Amino acid sequence: MRLLPDPDLSLRDATDFIFESEVCRRALLNPDPSSLAVFLRDFLAEIHRLTLSCHLPEFTDHGLQHLCSLIDRLSRWSPPTVDASRSTTVTKMPPTDCATLLLATLFHDLGMLSQRPEDLPESPAGLEAKPLRDVPTWVRDTHILRMEKLVRRLFADSPMASALDTPVCVRAFAIARAHGKWPWEWGPFRFSPTDAGLAAMLAVADLLDEDSNRCDTSTLLHHRYGTHLNYAHWIRHSLSANRILVDRGVITVSLHRPPGTDAQFQVVFQALRNHYKLCLLYLKELRQIGAGILDIKFFPPDACPLDEAAELQHWAKIPGFGTQSALLFHLLSSFMPEALLDPRRLDPVNVVRLRANGLVETDLKEFHRIRGEVELHPIDEQVFLALMS
Repeated sequence: MRLLPDPDLSLRDATDFIFESEVCRRALLNPDPSSLAVFLRDFLAEIHRLTLSCHLPEFTDHGLQHLCSLIDRLSRWSPPTVDASRSTTVTKMPPTDCATLLLATLFHDLGMLSQRPEDLPESPAGLEAKPLRDVPTWVRDTHILRMEKLVRRLFADSPMASALDTPVCVRAFAIARAHGKWPWEWGPFRFSPTDAGLAAMLAVADLLDEDSNRCDTSTLLHHRYGTHLNYAHWIRHSLSANRILVDRGVITVSLHRPPGTDAQFQVVFQALRNHYKLCLLYLKELRQIGAGILDIKFFPPDACPLDEAAELQHWAKIPGFGTQSALLFHLLSSFMPEALLDPRRLDPVNVVRLRANGLVETDLKEFHRIRGEVELHPIDEQVFLALMS
């Protein structure tokens, strides 16, 4: 099995890894843009510089390590087949589509590495400036909105700037923007069936980059200071033990639990299984490019896992996480409303859609009590209530 670059990867390691990937090798057969290899090297260098200068190191990685993981997952994605050669989806794609998918992947999270309000497009009041107290949330909420202007700013004085207006880059920008929306919200993009399929592949690859390979949870917990949400995301990555790929249309997930937790923690694993089942929302679009998913297999299939995540043995020492109830609340807070199947925050039509794709109800009574039944409690009050539960 080909290994991902070291977590402390250098620009050269990441560049070599990406250029040797199947999706990049096929992309470079494409004549549009004519200097794609030069553009890629320049762009990867810009991403590396942004990562080094990012003033929000407590975020889970969105730089070259994350991009290498996604590109590897896309390159190794194999659809349901009886073909003994086990050919992957991208080997059957035209080079133009591979180039589009590769660039969309490199574009999609770039805004997480930058904090410049001037990269926002024309926007409603309230998005123009960063809030003084909660820059990380602002960065998360606006990273897709700021993506294209940021890319163009990076290439403003470069002879490669004209590449950003080629058809491949125009398609890639649209596909990258789509990863923040669900397929039924893609109408304004006017995607062709192919581009809808490429957008679905990127979105699913991103959803699957949830496992323990995403970050060094133990080091983050011991040496970085973040918000309670940051801590919760770091912990979540340790709950999925194996690297998660699409292998012959099957996704396999092995789950681990934090040491010292009991059956009360089942609600977190219901939410985590729901998170992975969100991939099934893209089935129609994936089938359009021969990248279908047959099944998602969980080990264990429905109970709390017996195996423990050793790197989480000291979770109770994290400020605000001192009890199982507090750990449970913070982890549930890190999930999208869709993964929680939260009827208070979802349109009823979407609740029906999610249930039809196998997502299950989670017991959110205690979660809502701590979060706020009518209006959100202040963060400090939520932490107090969680610890006292």
